[in-house]
Amino acid sequence: MSEKLCHCGKPLHYSDPTIQAQVEEIIAMTDEFIVIQVGDKRFRVQRHYIALHGIKGADVEKLGFEQVV
Repeated sequence: MSEKLCHCGKPLHYSDPTIQAQVEEIIAMTDEFIVIQVGDKRFRVQRHYIALHGIKGADVEKLGFEQVV
């Protein structure tokens, strides 16, 4: 099994294993990605990235997340 990567390109880099476990639990119940709407555009954003880095709507498109229709 390959190592899980953050959207930033690094292996998952949680400093708190409890937070990682909580995010993994949410992913197990839903999906690894959440659709975020920014203006009139929608993007699939990795939950791990949000937990590890936070996210600003203005940055979503330039971070290279997949746009969905």
